[in-house]
Amino acid sequence: MRLTEENIGIEDIAVRASDTDRFYDATIPFFFSSSQEVAGEHATLFGMGISEMSKAEQRTWVIVRTRMEFKRIPKWRERLTFETFPQKGYKLFCPRVVMARDEKGEPVMNAMTHWVLMDLVRKRPIPAKMVEERFNIKYEDKFQNPDIGKIQKYEDAEKIEILKERTFCPNYFDIDLNKHVNNVVYTRWCCESIPDDILLTYKIDAIDVQWESQTFEGEEVQVETAITEKTENTLKLIHRIKKTSDDKIVFEANSFWSKKE
Repeated sequence: MRLTEENIGIEDIAVRASDTDRFYDATIPFFFSSSQEVAGEHATLFGMGISEMSKAEQRTWVIVRTRMEFKRIPKWRERLTFETFPQKGYKLFCPRVVMARDEKGEPVMNAMTHWVLMDLVRKRPIPAKMVEERFNIKYEDKFQNPDIGKIQKYEDAEKIEILKERTFCPNYFDIDLNKHVNNVVYTRWCCESIPDDILLTYKIDAIDVQWESQTFEGEEVQVETAITEKTENTLKLIHRIKKTSDDKIVFEANSFWSKKE
């Protein structure tokens, strides 16, 4: 990763065949994985990567929310330039922007993410002011509105159609450094639970997700999906993941789709 004079992180990432679907379109998990990768790289350059902080400071990052919007979906072999920077604190959160542009400089994706820096000993969030100082923020003119509203919860939504439920059990490769299910895995489970006829007909326009609780290896989860809005050309889905052992909700998401041309 390279840094601009304003301390903004820049990283070039190519869309690999393994990051695409049957039409060579980049998948939703590709964007979540790439966004978290560049965020981690940027934090590491300032001595705030998860690996370093968990060992030296007993601190770790926890992602709480991401709202991601797409201008278009890139294809296999396209090279995207990801740009990322943290913002000043918002409530308990440390907001971070991640953007992607194509080789022509045209916008492809924009995400507002909310992170919390946690004290692993006291099990409490660390004030965002400390984060601001360590990142040496110099680019307030580039800030985006961190208020992305409240996510619509599955239980509160009026459902047009409830789709077939799916069950998953985390395996060895789903577990991350914090010893719980990696954040990106939840988005993958949601995508795998969407019926093929929807994925063949619609393209993703935006997705809003919220991580509610941790899941650990061996804990079976159930993914619930429903259609809440449908017009001639658009579709809204609502998603929820909960543990099958006690129905504890671990993840909520809203996704917005439009018909493929």
